[in-house]
Amino acid sequence: MLSALFILAIGIIIGWNWPQPPWARDIQDKVVTWVRSLFSK
Repeated sequence: MLSALFILAIGIIIGWNWPQPPWARDIQDKVVTWVRSLFSK
């Protein structure tokens, strides 16, 4: 589980600098919010 989150975080960082369609930004915002809520507990 932790390795999946780590790979996801790397993918977000890499993908952050590339142009994204609006639906990808929405998914990214949801995932980032979810990950932040996990770490803030």
